[in-house]
Amino acid sequence: MLKKFPIIFLIPMLVLATSGAPVYTGEDLFEVGNEHYANGLLDKAIEIWMQAKQADPSLSANAWYNIGLAYAAMKNYEKAIIAWNETVLLVPNSSMAYDNMGTAYGLLGRYEEAERAYDKAIEIDPDVVKYRIDKELLLKSAPKEETPLSPLSAFLALITVLGIITRYTG
Repeated sequence: MLKKFPIIFLIPMLVLATSGAPVYTGEDLFEVGNEHYANGLLDKAIEIWMQAKQADPSLSANAWYNIGLAYAAMKNYEKAIIAWNETVLLVPNSSMAYDNMGTAYGLLGRYEEAERAYDKAIEIDPDVVKYRIDKELLLKSAPKEETPLSPLSAFLALITVLGIITRYTG
């Protein structure tokens, strides 16, 4: 009976040891973050992606990219740009991150930075038509600087107006 006594204690201890909290890999966490993002739980997705990149540093670039998407979805474009900058530090040829930065800069009214980001995306992947379209849309939406009339243009405008006035009043 004494020989069975330690085994009786050993079995519950083994069960308790194996029934603890589940251990997630970085990839598991990354997918959980994706699920939270898909369900609109953006803050939670960011938190989980941060954990994923800590658990598996090889996921860092993808995690930062997705974190940028989540911040952009929350209309926090400054933080989105920071996240995409982290992405391009890890993967300098991430044309998608540069394109997204261009959009975020444009939404913030930072048109020169937006144009530079789009140019970088186009430089990396010149065959991706979307990047050229995004840049073209930016250029069309950016406010135009008003330039004063040249003396010649002002003179011609004045003559035109005077001609119209004398024609109808004379």
